[in-house]
Amino acid sequence: MDKVEKKKIIQDIIRKRRLPYSLDLIEVQGNKYRIVNNFGSEIVYIKKDDEYYLENELE
Repeated sequence: MDKVEKKKIIQDIIRKRRLPYSLDLIEVQGNKYRIVNNFGSEIVYIKKDDEYYLENELE
């Protein structure tokens, strides 16, 4: 995955989740996105119906 595509995904997550902090995309597995925020926390978002959900929100 190139930098432009990664940036588009990050911008989409930030916009749809209304996040006030920066993110870095680590890994993509299908519709799962493993992210690190600027606080150092790892988060997994799952894209479903053009929205991004935290992994535990769908359990």
